[in-house]
Amino acid sequence: MAALSQMLNRLGMDYVGAYFDSHGAMIVLVYSFPLLFNSVVVLIAAMSHASVQAVLRSHNRYRKKHHAAPLRWDGQLARYAQKWSNRCRFEHSQGDYGENIAAGYSSWSKAVEAWYDEVKLYNYKSTGFDEQTGHFTQLVWKSTDKIGCGVRYCPHLWGGVKMYTCSYSSYGNIVGENNYYFKKNVLAP
Repeated sequence: MAALSQMLNRLGMDYVGAYFDSHGAMIVLVYSFPLLFNSVVVLIAAMSHASVQAVLRSHNRYRKKHHAAPLRWDGQLARYAQKWSNRCRFEHSQGDYGENIAAGYSSWSKAVEAWYDEVKLYNYKSTGFDEQTGHFTQLVWKSTDKIGCGVRYCPHLWGGVKMYTCSYSSYGNIVGENNYYFKKNVLAP
């Protein structure tokens, strides 16, 4: 926190404190006088260690069933995913990473379970991308090795729900070459 405090001082702000909110986000509080008239503002939101472990545990449990190596947490992917969740818009980012989004679930394990449940619709004999199974195939994509996620409570989305976003590298759901990539990366249990 010393480095954070020094950076804030250079910006004319003072560090007040930090805590984890009820949605698992780390909130860093700062104030600035006179610009903000001593008001306390949220500066940083990031996932708690417990949330990170829940994401990795649930992903890697399902990946193991499909002969895929465990994912490693990546801070850059997490920042990207958190920024996307912070927008509170239920749509994909169309960015440079693989991505799964969910909203309305009570926990990370429930969101990941919903993505995995698409396995029931996946046809291993006629592989390839399908919008009904895209979350599942990204989750178990064998050549994906890194993940970063973010969550945000969105009071104006569907009456108030959590927006979950996970970003993946290398990205999955690669189309082409007679579905070669799906055959290589989405393996039957």
